[in-house]
This record gives sequence, structure tokens and C-alpha cells, in this order.
Amino acid sequence: MAAPGTCQHSWKIIKSDTSIIVWNCSGCHSGPHPFIYECDNCKVKYCRPCTSKPRT
Repeated sequence: MAAPGTCQHSWKIIKSDTSIIVWNCSGCHSGPHPFIYECDNCKVKYCRPCTSKPRT
């Protein structure tokens, strides 16, 4: 897995139709979320507010 700081993130949304599958944010550890944003390149999963934060 690539380091998130070196990745040019390309986000896609992953949704769950049930309450069985939920996600926690890798950035702020919030959750559980019924949907999450996953980077196509490094596969990191962030909530919506974390996708717009600059990462170092």
C-alpha cells in the first residue's frame, strides 16, 4: 500500500445498503459511516471532511 502522503488521491464513494457493513475513517477515526470515500490508488478510506484536508 502506498503512503497516503505521497499519493495523488482519486476518491470514489463506497456505500452500504445495510447496517451490517459500516466503515471508520482512517484519518480522524470517526464512524461508523454507512458510506466512505476510498482512494483508487492507495485504498485509504476517509470520511467526507477528511478528503478535503491537506495530508503531509
